[in-house]
Amino acid sequence: MRAVVACILLALVLTVGTMALAEPAIDIYADAATYQSGDSIEVSLSAENDDEGMSVDVYVGILLPDGDIWSTQYDGWSHSIEPWIPDIYVPASFEMAPAVFWTLDLPCGAPPINAAGDYAFAAVLMSPGTSDWVCNATLAPFIYSTGWPSTDITMLSIPAGSFLIGSPSDESGRDSDEGPQRTVNISAFEMSETEVTGKQFEDVMGWNDSHFSGDDHPVEEVTWFDCVSFCNKLSKANGYSKCYTITYIAYDGNHITSADVSCSFDANGYRLPTEAEWEYACRAGTTTRFNTGDSDSDLGRAGWYDGNSGWTTHTVSEKKRNAWGLYDMHGNVWEWCWDWYSPVYYGTRPDLDSNPMGPVSGSLRVIRGGGWYSDAQNCRSAKRYFDYPRGFYFSIGFRVCRSR
Repeated sequence: MRAVVACILLALVLTVGTMALAEPAIDIYADAATYQSGDSIEVSLSAENDDEGMSVDVYVGILLPDGDIWSTQYDGWSHSIEPWIPDIYVPASFEMAPAVFWTLDLPCGAPPINAAGDYAFAAVLMSPGTSDWVCNATLAPFIYSTGWPSTDITMLSIPAGSFLIGSPSDESGRDSDEGPQRTVNISAFEMSETEVTGKQFEDVMGWNDSHFSGDDHPVEEVTWFDCVSFCNKLSKANGYSKCYTITYIAYDGNHITSADVSCSFDANGYRLPTEAEWEYACRAGTTTRFNTGDSDSDLGRAGWYDGNSGWTTHTVSEKKRNAWGLYDMHGNVWEWCWDWYSPVYYGTRPDLDSNPMGPVSGSLRVIRGGGWYSDAQNCRSAKRYFDYPRGFYFSIGFRVCRSR
């Protein structure tokens, strides 16, 4: 009996534009590389055109093996798609807000998506009232599978409690954005025992662009957007409700480099930890620079940094675990958190604070923990750093958590 899984949101952003004496351009994106039976794919469309002298029809569909595009606009398979994008006449000089939606349930029960295999979403511009293309079709490849990729990730229970977030003013290596210290209440949650490994990431996503080899080394060269996509896919595979809604997606090869992302913290699926959850879990009741003590030699027992790494990542869980059983909270790779970064955020929060989730907006996301190339002061429990969420580097990875 075919397994039926919860719906997955697929957001496609279609941008149509023209320039004088230039061929129109089209872009189409998919938020996943693999789908399975039972998925529902929701699509949104937006477009613009600045050429006063051109009108076009916009067609979106599935590329067939013979090069045709499967679309109700001219293929007539309306029985399998409710509703489909209607004929869209694109006049000169217009703007259309994202307002067109359709849902495709897999399998379709009609060609082309009725068997496992490789497919592609397609978008094309055509001369009004004709079948003449005015530009080449743009494709977003995907795989239809009868199964859903998964992986084993050991999750540990982190108890509810309170702690002092940040660092005292006399801590060696302290930065100004680590204060003022305040008391924060944290609800119980689960966190992965280790950083997500290259094998775990590839099992779920189907690719691994890590700079350093080794199945059990932490995955790196992942954008923040890649990480939230991983969380949603892992949630789906394990039968949990996804935390993230991801729309308006753009890619650079495998990597998601732009998207709108919102989080439901009440969902029971996987997500990135908040910055406060990360520090609370890292400290595990300690107040010292590292969860093993205050000196650099104490750090050497807990993690890989520039003093002992040999300038490479290492297999996860080789160093001493903290009191709550978590490995590599210091060093190996920096870890993406949910929060937008603000250097003054701590000063805007109350004391007592409860489950802070960071600023409501920003341009940089928080990373924590330091990495294989970091010096000791940058691996401290309180150290805050940041990067653009579109960036992917061989020094940044992540771990996952779940609300309880």
